[in-house]
Amino acid sequence: MIRHKKLILAFAAATLAITQVASAAGIDAKAWTGTWHLDAAKSKWAAPGKEQSETRTYSWADGKLTMKSTFKNGAGKDTTFTYSAALDGKNYPMVGNANGDSIAITAVNEHALKATSSLKGKTMVVTDASVTADGKHLTLKRTYVGMKGSPTEVLEFNR
Repeated sequence: MIRHKKLILAFAAATLAITQVASAAGIDAKAWTGTWHLDAAKSKWAAPGKEQSETRTYSWADGKLTMKSTFKNGAGKDTTFTYSAALDGKNYPMVGNANGDSIAITAVNEHALKATSSLKGKTMVVTDASVTADGKHLTLKRTYVGMKGSPTEVLEFNR
């Protein structure tokens, strides 16, 4: 009987530890999920060009972050791109983005992600993304490592 209780306690402790590790390595899904609108006036632009507008929608389900972006570039051209990726650092397909055909994402903490976009296996853009604790503001710091001088831009979004 004592051995049985020890086994149950060990299993419960292991389950708790695994849950805590998974939670620490994940994101605050509630803070990320929803629709974000670019604040172009507060954003800082790099060589690739200023966007006139952008709307991003994030959702979290089945262990994957799904993102859809629709933006209008400086020339007025509308573009939409999407991806759905686990936060495991592995490459997942990205569709519609001229700067990448795959994306690899890792969670830095529950409010921050690091994403690497690649095109034909070559790293093109590295993005540090963060959401404020209150879930009202999203910042994307993009570095275009595939371009001469590796220009960086900071995009600011609000709900």
